[in-house]
Formats: sequence, C-alpha cells, structure tokens
Amino acid sequence: MDDGERLVGIGDIAFQLKITRQAVDYWTRKDPQFPPPLQVVNAPTEGSKGTRVWRKRDIDAWIVEYYRRRKI
Repeated sequence: MDDGERLVGIGDIAFQLKITRQAVDYWTRKDPQFPPPLQVVNAPTEGSKGTRVWRKRDIDAWIVEYYRRRKI
C-alpha cells in the first residue's frame, strides 16, 4: 500500500507530531483547515461516536501547510 493511501487516526497523528491525542482531537473539531475524516468506523449507531480515520497524505499536507507555520 502506498504510504499516502495509509489511514491514520488521532493517536497516529499525535505520535507523528509528538503531542497529546487531546490536542489533535481539539484541532480536528475546532480548526477549519483540518481535513475532514475520510470515514468514521466502529460507530455503534447512527450519530454516535466512532473512530475517525484520515488519509495520511491529507494529514501530511495539513502538517506542512498549517501546523508547521504555527510552530515558527
């Protein structure tokens, strides 16, 4: 599988950035530039929470475009 086609979750993103999962979760909900999840898996019923997953390439692009700018 192409690395860009890999799916990542909040824990993977947090590990990559060396920050907490809570910080990533906050960005996913509040940052309008954060990419929307590709899919929500393991949601027990319609409208309930599940595990959000993103394409790694979308997250990598967000990191380069938005996250790194904040760190400068």
